[in-house]
Amino acid sequence: MLNFDIFKQKSPKQRFLLILGLIMFVFYVVLGLAFIFYEPIALRLSTIPEWGRIAIGIFLIIYAFVRLLSLGRRD
Repeated sequence: MLNFDIFKQKSPKQRFLLILGLIMFVFYVVLGLAFIFYEPIALRLSTIPEWGRIAIGIFLIIYAFVRLLSLGRRD
């Protein structure tokens, strides 16, 4: 009836990789939002046009969610 395999204890290596994956997810989302909204980045990267910064930020956020989905599919 109930599948209790999902509640199995993870090994320390799997737990570490899960935590590292979650930290990297947060890092990529924050970096993407910084590219989009944080103005000092715009001043330092003056060679990149505004639409380019927004495109990079959106790409980083999408990449973070793709990594999160692949992290959830691992056994």
